[in-house]
Amino acid sequence: RQQKKKMSGQEGIDRLLQAEQEATEIVSKARKEKQARIKQARDEAEQEIAKFRQTLEQEFNTAQFQDLGGGDKSAKLAQQTEMQLQEIRRLAQANAQNVSKQILQWIWTVDTTPTK
Repeated sequence: RQQKKKMSGQEGIDRLLQAEQEATEIVSKARKEKQARIKQARDEAEQEIAKFRQTLEQEFNTAQFQDLGGGDKSAKLAQQTEMQLQEIRRLAQANAQNVSKQILQWIWTVDTTPTK
């Protein structure tokens, strides 16, 4: 009888250790998935910002090329350019905050339910 109790106790401990190992694996997997989603969000945001910046730079260069040599036009173009640059900076800052919020939301909503 004494030996039977020891076996049952050992089986319980083994089950607990196995459950702990499975939980550790699930948490590790969730962390890896979270890291991947964060990296993907950052990459997408950087690509979007770079694309937007490139578009505005092309528009600026085209306008600058067309208006070369016009005194008033140059001043007006410089003013427009500065306004566009301010808008780009504002949009980049706004997007950075949205990306940060999205990343934080993903971090706090990691699904830790075991998969089958």
